[in-house]
Amino acid sequence: MAHQGSKLKLAIYSLLAFIMMLAMSIAAFMLLFTGWRQHADFIVSQQSLIVLSNMHGYGPGIIIGTFSGALLFLLYFFYRCIFQTETILFKRAEKLLASLTMFGLIAMFAGSYFISSYWQDKAGSAGYFPCPPMILLTNRVTMEVWVKNEALCYDRDVRRIISRGTPA
Repeated sequence: MAHQGSKLKLAIYSLLAFIMMLAMSIAAFMLLFTGWRQHADFIVSQQSLIVLSNMHGYGPGIIIGTFSGALLFLLYFFYRCIFQTETILFKRAEKLLASLTMFGLIAMFAGSYFISSYWQDKAGSAGYFPCPPMILLTNRVTMEVWVKNEALCYDRDVRRIISRGTPA
């Protein structure tokens, strides 16, 4: 009877971990989607200064990695810990999901690079120029300031507004 109770606890914990990882995957999708729309709106707006973040570029890899990792986690615990069997289907699914999880890890960094390059090209073709790194956003590594007039990069008022968020 105690063995049944421990299996039930393990199944519940496995489901909770799966739900948490699935929620992370959904959150990453939402981050990617909102970041994509926000950047597109910034570039179309033709404002004199825009801030592009490359944080949402990690989204595709996080989505792939956490979703496949969640399925792998669930599969592993149910087959190995609950059912205590290994079938051919389990072994194939385990290899596939482990490969997808590793691909997600690689896609996280590659996706960030390619998505950042995409938005930099879009901003450049819309007539924006990048400010030198750490000029206006000294504490923001994942953000870049793009301007229509390069003099704005060195303007003290602009620096104060960007660092505080308000002109006062």
